Amino acid sequence: MFTGGFGPFQATQLTELLSDVLNRSGRQLHHAVLRDVQYRSGHYYAIVEATVRLPGGEASQAFYGMTTAQVPLDAVGYFATIADIDIFVWQHPADPLLPGLRLAATPAQVREHFAPDRELTALSAVIYRPLNRAVFQARLAPTSAGGLSDTLFLKVLRSGTAQPVYAMHQLLAAAHVPVVAPVAEPASDVLALAGGRGMPLGDYTRAEGAHNRFDPLELIDVLDRFPAEVMQQPQHASWADRHQEFISSARRAMPQESERVTRLGTRLERAHDNIRLGPIVPTHGDLYEAHILVDPVTGKIQHLLDVDGAGPGYRVDDYACLVGHLAVLGYNDPQPWGWQTAMVTFQRLAEHTDPRTLAVRAAAVVISLIPAYQPDADAQARGAAYLTIAEALMDLA
Repeated sequence: MFTGGFGPFQATQLTELLSDVLNRSGRQLHHAVLRDVQYRSGHYYAIVEATVRLPGGEASQAFYGMTTAQVPLDAVGYFATIADIDIFVWQHPADPLLPGLRLAATPAQVREHFAPDRELTALSAVIYRPLNRAVFQARLAPTSAGGLSDTLFLKVLRSGTAQPVYAMHQLLAAAHVPVVAPVAEPASDVLALAGGRGMPLGDYTRAEGAHNRFDPLELIDVLDRFPAEVMQQPQHASWADRHQEFISSARRAMPQESERVTRLGTRLERAHDNIRLGPIVPTHGDLYEAHILVDPVTGKIQHLLDVDGAGPGYRVDDYACLVGHLAVLGYNDPQPWGWQTAMVTFQRLAEHTDPRTLAVRAAAVVISLIPAYQPDADAQARGAAYLTIAEALMDLA
């Protein structure tokens, strides 16, 4: 039995598909639950937790990935077609495009490659975007009695991409950009990074309130340190550049709000006819509050995380990424501390860019955060709240 469908697929169709996959290996599907559904660039990606049984045996848990995206023909898994839509299923950790996922998910291999002289006390997944990337957190025992444990973050990247990210960390560190240090050369496209100092900006603002010691203008100084060599990287579309894609996703996820989403999409499209993006400069590419670690007392920036997407872009999009993400924090809390923090940040950064462009691009970022999968009342409430926040940012334009 399969709980929940996604995209064009009904629960009964997915049950039949996963049952067929398991039967081929002599197992039976007892129950399956969707743990996550993502929609990126026109394709669905799902993570399924299944209870499976061998004939006459005890039940065990297994995880499977499903996607409508194209995968290599030699991928280990199962190709199928449901209602003329191709779908591929694989058992975790055999992700078709993340060869290092098995390494990062296996404690013995993590110790061998990244901590041969340390005791690994915990290993857990932080994020997994099928066919795209994953991050695992590894905890290492203290080196001496009474000492502090250490944390490593293992970034699982697509084949051939870990080494360039490793080089980017070295390039930025040499330019005095506060990035975390890799602990070793990548192995199987897994990059191990030391845990950063400080606390995420979102946690800091939740604790301190909107009016705190963090100065958004400090970001300008940090971004100004990005060296010219960053411009040699390929330029990728920002979250705001992809606003049409995310409007379409929101419309599918929120049919009850279809007219409202369409109106917002029209407003956003018209607004883009008259915005000033500014020159193309070195950018972070994904600068939001979880990627900014600050000192919990002074609010000073300690580290920038996730510089994988550093490259040519518009500075206003780095600002908009931060404002948009801040705006949705605590969306269901009695005190709108996230929105208040976003407005403080907006006002400070608007002095250094075009305010109207910042508002429009921040609204587009919020649209990208609307859940593509809304199976329950909580997810639907989140989607509706994010839609309201995006409209409020457009009102600033």
